[in-house]
Amino acid sequence: MKTDMRRGHKAPALQEAYGANRPQSSVNGGGAAYQKLQTAHQTLGNRAVQRMVEQTFPRIKEHPGQESSAGPVVQRLEDNESFKKRTPVMLRLMNKIKSVDSALADYHKVAENDYAQRNTQLEKIITECNTYLDNHPKKDLVPGVNELKRQAIAEKSVIELIAQAEGESGTQKFYNMVEAQDKWLLVKNDVPGLGRIVFGPMFDKIIVELRVTPGAIEEILQHEADQLKAIADDSDTPNITKQVLAEVLGNKGEIKMNALNPGARFTNDKEKKQGVQEKYVVNHGLNAPGGSAERLGSLTHEFTHVSISEKFDNTPLFFAFDPSTSEDEVMQLVNKRHQHLDTLISTLDSGEFSQEQLSLLNMKLEYPRKGGPGGVQRYITNFFQSNKITAQEKQKAESLVNKGMDNTVIEFDTVINQMLIYMHQWKIALENPFYKLLRAVAEDAYNHRMGAL
Repeated sequence: MKTDMRRGHKAPALQEAYGANRPQSSVNGGGAAYQKLQTAHQTLGNRAVQRMVEQTFPRIKEHPGQESSAGPVVQRLEDNESFKKRTPVMLRLMNKIKSVDSALADYHKVAENDYAQRNTQLEKIITECNTYLDNHPKKDLVPGVNELKRQAIAEKSVIELIAQAEGESGTQKFYNMVEAQDKWLLVKNDVPGLGRIVFGPMFDKIIVELRVTPGAIEEILQHEADQLKAIADDSDTPNITKQVLAEVLGNKGEIKMNALNPGARFTNDKEKKQGVQEKYVVNHGLNAPGGSAERLGSLTHEFTHVSISEKFDNTPLFFAFDPSTSEDEVMQLVNKRHQHLDTLISTLDSGEFSQEQLSLLNMKLEYPRKGGPGGVQRYITNFFQSNKITAQEKQKAESLVNKGMDNTVIEFDTVINQMLIYMHQWKIALENPFYKLLRAVAEDAYNHRMGAL
């Protein structure tokens, strides 16, 4: 089960059931510690991982008006000693390369969180490298200078965007930081240490500011949904992804969106009394380690829960089959989905995914079966104890659990659609074996929801 750590109480049941597999820490990096946290997300659950986050990294809490001196830990391009070892020269102080040395030394004197000054100094390093290379350089020093220049250009491409974000306010600050994070994800392995930039606290601080700016969060959430519409309208988007997005976005008018840890559920009585008229509540996380791909994939995941509810109307658990379906037919669906998951896992090693992408995809493919029948039983018990399902619905669901039903009847469609967004955002080739199979599986699941199977 999942706890909403920001609010200090148990999250609504559907948020617990359908929001537990999206990492929502304040950490988007951190070297070995970050890898430990990513692994923990797959095995321990969000509550335990949150405690690890708080012990390992500084946290900026989301409380209006709160300021914190804690900033992200940012590693830099190579230091002077490393550069000098790669560009050895006698009488260095008399060589033109000393101007490069000086620019690099000045860069490392700049405060880590002074992104504007760091950006300026990175430009100076690039300029000094060019000046040296354009003026009859010592031949054996050229590779080292070119390497420093390459690193500086790559690091500047991220630092410059962070500096621009810090100079903005309101929603534009969020959009610019998203751009910086997405750029970082593309180049973070190109510079030693660049991968250890921590974006989480920066996003936390921006979200604090947005919460006290009237209409800002609502604008951001609408923009997130609009980005899914843009993917659907993209000529390069595969037909099945277009169909899925048209399906899930078709329910947008029935959804009240919040910027909280991801989850989907029916609107509760308290919210209705407060004037919420929409049928569903979807909570969307704005701080995602994997950038836009992870954020938009997560949003598609939650919207898919709503679509399943609209198609099958099968209890607040959002079972992906008609209530009149026989037990044998349900188990046929479960077994079919197990086969699909096994085949997808077997085709993952196509050589086109990074280790981080492989880890994320494996986690998503394991999630629908995580906990086995006992996993869905816990949800059934929780929902019954919370008066969200009747004794008859509980008995019927438990009979299926006894036959081996697991969370593939809840979480299969969601993760399949989520991974379609990953593939598009990561620009994976359509011929990739995993992506080809994923589209076929997604089409089969779509046809099931549409009643074609």
